[in-house]
Amino acid sequence: MSLPSFWLVGYMPVQFLLVLVVTFFAFVAAQFYLKKIGRRVPAIGQAALIWFTAYAIFKIVIQPPLPSSLIAIYMGLATVVVFLLISSTNKSWSEFKQTIFDTLVGKTRGYRISRAAIVIVLPLLVGGLTYRVVNPPIEGPVELRNSHPAPPASITVYPPEYFVHKKS
Repeated sequence: MSLPSFWLVGYMPVQFLLVLVVTFFAFVAAQFYLKKIGRRVPAIGQAALIWFTAYAIFKIVIQPPLPSSLIAIYMGLATVVVFLLISSTNKSWSEFKQTIFDTLVGKTRGYRISRAAIVIVLPLLVGGLTYRVVNPPIEGPVELRNSHPAPPASITVYPPEYFVHKKS
């Protein structure tokens, strides 16, 4: 999938900072709007949203595409930053832990459904990814012998014709 690039040569670092600033203010505006109407995103939802947004920026927005090893390093760094952000205050950290604890205990029907989905989907996802990595692709055997074409029976060189093999 190739998206049209809006990156200008020579201005990519500034444009990348602009993308980060716009993303930050979009999150702040969404949080302000949700607070205004009396709703809010739980801490674990905020962490997941920030993490997936960082992945989308690293995978889709940055051009030329980053190698997967570099994306893994950046996502590890983004994970550390998200956990530092969540654990920066006792209130947000306890809310983050409480959501996980409520899911494990299954306090309400919603938590029990999400727990069941996690218990079913996560092993299927891990198993599918493992199968995809371990299973070799179905291909024909490798051609080990390099066959060259047979030499021609005659070669025409100006003016005479030379026969490689005897004419019969």
